[in-house]
Amino acid sequence: MSAGSVAAGAVTARPLTRFGHLSPEAREQLFERQPVAMRADASVQAVGAALGAVLYVPATTPRAGERLLSGYWPAVTAMVFCLEDAIADRDLPAAEQQVLELLQRVRDHVERAGSRESVPYLFVRVRDPEHLERLLVQWGGLASELDGVVLPKVGAERAAEFLTIVATAQRGRDRPLWGLPILEGADLAQRETRLDALLHLRAVIAEHRGLVPCLRIGATDLSGLYGLRRPRDFTIYDLAVVRDIIADIVNVLARDADAPPISGAVWEYVREPRVFKPRLRQTPFEDEFGESEGPEIRRRLLSGAIDGLLREALLDRANGLHGKTVIHPLHTLAVDAAYVVSHEEWQSADAIRAAREAGDGVTASPTGERMNEPKPHALWAHRTLARASAFGVLRADHTFLALLEQADGR
Repeated sequence: MSAGSVAAGAVTARPLTRFGHLSPEAREQLFERQPVAMRADASVQAVGAALGAVLYVPATTPRAGERLLSGYWPAVTAMVFCLEDAIADRDLPAAEQQVLELLQRVRDHVERAGSRESVPYLFVRVRDPEHLERLLVQWGGLASELDGVVLPKVGAERAAEFLTIVATAQRGRDRPLWGLPILEGADLAQRETRLDALLHLRAVIAEHRGLVPCLRIGATDLSGLYGLRRPRDFTIYDLAVVRDIIADIVNVLARDADAPPISGAVWEYVREPRVFKPRLRQTPFEDEFGESEGPEIRRRLLSGAIDGLLREALLDRANGLHGKTVIHPLHTLAVDAAYVVSHEEWQSADAIRAAREAGDGVTASPTGERMNEPKPHALWAHRTLARASAFGVLRADHTFLALLEQADGR
């Protein structure tokens, strides 16, 4: 652990904030504007913007809940305990019991701390609407310790069924129970039904917008419908049929300013021999960390298959997605770093906002690097400023690579 990081156990003593592995001194050095405390704003828009990298684990994973609450993974800010495809049918009762014990542990933790402000977002992925209804009864009052439920195999019809149950579960809670639909239904995948299904889904989401901070793309299931699985040296956008599904999802469900953010596909590789050249050039690492330390940091990232993940996360962002499902804690920093706002982006977004409010026309960006048009760039600026609040704005002399120094940690 470098001088710029903090002891894992100390993280829970302060409000939940992105890049919790950094010391206050390192944060001050790197950021022009700090990421805000994640639980400071409980609105559906703020929570949607705050969900970057979300770590999924099987609900039977030993000590996962303990580690999450203790700050063992200081960069992990949101976690999903899966009771669905990650759990064999025969293990489901034991997995459900572990979730129940986790919820009790969370309640005890919050009572001792006197606040929930330091607790990472906690979600459980259920199997189907009937499963969710049964679990809500089984959890009873402990369900209030959950931030939300992840809703799988969602197409147009199932979304309505799931979200009706979530809406009913709001009664008697003193804070929201969020519903996070995973878009992976066959009706969304198959071309002949996709547009009608997406338009129907759009109407369902609009009806329940206050319950849905984000939508999640289930690329593993979507790929599986066609017998596909992306190789380690490719991104999800190289699978043409899945790329087209993602494009249509964004086209229909992300066009409105108030639309829920849509997260990117899970990256399923941790380590695997490569075929093609690495995608991380050495020069940017030398510029950020120096000629001595830079190549070593780059080598560590390459050994953990982080270069492919970074490329896909940046492609996600360029294609209108926000955040990503991850399966290993070391992936969290890579994804979140890809969403941090550069100083130039922030200046441009703020200038576009001001020009739009003033009724001005086209201008050069503050750094002179590109053209800013207030009308067509207004939605980009709005979303960039929301991302700046959640992920922070780097100082002009730093790139997102500065945040990756600890990305090969726990």
